[in-house]
Amino acid sequence: MIKIFIVAVLLVSGLVGADKLFFLPNNKKDAVKEIENQLKNAKESIDIAMYNLSYQRFNRLLDEASQRGVKVKVFYYKKKADFVDGVETIKIKDKLHVKMAIIDKKTVIFGSANWSDETFEENYEVIYISDKTELVQEFNKFYQELDKNKRNQVNDKKK
Repeated sequence: MIKIFIVAVLLVSGLVGADKLFFLPNNKKDAVKEIENQLKNAKESIDIAMYNLSYQRFNRLLDEASQRGVKVKVFYYKKKADFVDGVETIKIKDKLHVKMAIIDKKTVIFGSANWSDETFEENYEVIYISDKTELVQEFNKFYQELDKNKRNQVNDKKK
């Protein structure tokens, strides 16, 4: 009976997950800290689709993740940063307005916020972080579709 209860708790906890919601500029420090923790603790992959990716604080963490063996792939429309050779960056020809990151295919970070200085210094934005299984699966599907659609991409830097 105890085994059944433990299995049930583990299954339900995997479906329920945790959510964190940040409103900028009020929750700026907490949002930055949480995103930094997500990037620092990534073990296998960081998949990003972001209109503007110029926030140097996060870009350094993406470089560090790549150097420790995490597969980092970034789709972008506009960026003002260079990454180390291990970070795969793909410039999208068509307007890419999405702002999302998937950590280890298990946690998604999304909302209205680009990862830019303006976002974290002066903008009113919303950032949502979740590890809810169903939600993360939908974001992974979206990212896979973006990845398959190579005809609308221009590779900026290879792995």
